[in-house]
Amino acid sequence: MSIKIFFTICFLAISASLFAQNTTGKVYAGDKRVPGVLVENRTQNKSTVTTDAGDFSIAARLNDSLVFSAPFMETQFFTIEKYQLEKVWVVELKESLNELAEVRLTEEPKEKKFDQAEYDAQVNQLVQNDIKQSPQEYRPKYTSNGIDFMMLAKRFMGLFKKDPSKQKKEYAPITYEQYQILFATDAYFDQKFLNRQLQIEPYYQNLFFEYCDAMQLQGDLLLPERQLDLLDALMELSTNFRAELKKFNEEGDSLPEGH
Repeated sequence: MSIKIFFTICFLAISASLFAQNTTGKVYAGDKRVPGVLVENRTQNKSTVTTDAGDFSIAARLNDSLVFSAPFMETQFFTIEKYQLEKVWVVELKESLNELAEVRLTEEPKEKKFDQAEYDAQVNQLVQNDIKQSPQEYRPKYTSNGIDFMMLAKRFMGLFKKDPSKQKKEYAPITYEQYQILFATDAYFDQKFLNRQLQIEPYYQNLFFEYCDAMQLQGDLLLPERQLDLLDALMELSTNFRAELKKFNEEGDSLPEGH
């Protein structure tokens, strides 16, 4: 091998290592690690979310622009420096509850007691109107791309038996239709939150709403002052849902032919 070829190979190897770098770190809010934070490399148009332990790793180069965002948190911006490519670094997010409170006071100057019956009536009217206009959008198509959605839905629904005693409480459990309206109209719990923070693909969204319905989260989580509690509950539900989905798919792969 000639010296010229040798140096050419070395140069290409070094260049590849420089261009295939990642930046790795942890995201905190106070003394707690934050899962589900959206991490975007705006320069390379790439994104990821933090793990349950608040960890992240994303492709990055020197001077790339990184953005960290999460519901109810102040967005943080960073320009990648050399040390952020060489070692694990820490991002600290701050809650933006004061700004949220100011917005809600402007929109709703007078506190109104949550009326479950009125809320359900409004939701039902919206759903009925939308069903008339787009009936094909409601309820999952149970056979698609070789996946038996009917069996999968029965599996999820069989995991939980609704407790009639819960229906007698002041706030009835959140329904399938209410989840649809929430993610279609809410400023925070929107499609971006559903896809990126909760990691629910559009293909499985209706089935996820069925799953949440079966879990019977209480309706008072829809109150403005309970949004952080609702966020925690949805993060936990999405983790459990994806685990059940993975388990179901693995069991399907392990079945012998003919089943």
